[in-house]
Amino acid sequence: MASQAEIANVALTLLGSDRIISLDDDIKPAREIKAMFNISRDALLAGYDWSFAKTRSNLSALTSTPAHGFDYEFQIPSDCLRLVMVGEHYVGMDLTDYRGSPVEEFTIEGRTILTNLAAPLPVIYIKRVTDTTQFQANFTKGFAAQLAMDVCEALTQSETKRARAERELSKEITLAIRANAIELPPRKLPDDEWLMSRR
Repeated sequence: MASQAEIANVALTLLGSDRIISLDDDIKPAREIKAMFNISRDALLAGYDWSFAKTRSNLSALTSTPAHGFDYEFQIPSDCLRLVMVGEHYVGMDLTDYRGSPVEEFTIEGRTILTNLAAPLPVIYIKRVTDTTQFQANFTKGFAAQLAMDVCEALTQSETKRARAERELSKEITLAIRANAIELPPRKLPDDEWLMSRR
């Protein structure tokens, strides 16, 4: 799998820029790539349920408690880029409006989860993966295209090259999502409002 420098060089090749040996090279392409590397990586990781970045944990309750509304609070793990599930509930699916219960199962405030669910609280989340050798192949190419887009203005000032990098990003992320979906077993999603309205 690819190293940081290899990913950087794919990005620079897309832009027609000079290749580098290391992100620490004292030349403009390396400096620009290094400045955006972690931010671009984390944003792309957080954008989808990548199997290679998914992990689970059981959280202990904090000693502090919410001022009102919930009984417990839990610290979101420091390497968490996006929560996928809290307990049995998918994050982002607010079912309280038609489930018949006026009570939210949980809410996220800052870097804490507020809930009435007792510890240990099971969570599934997308973690920050810093080891580039763990990336899925098409994700790696998509990440390189994202980097190319992010540094294009600083290195080339070319809208044509940026548009090329954007097309490459779209293509590779589509392939990566498809490959990722093949790796995952089927999962039951919660009913949405449209399905519930038909009952």
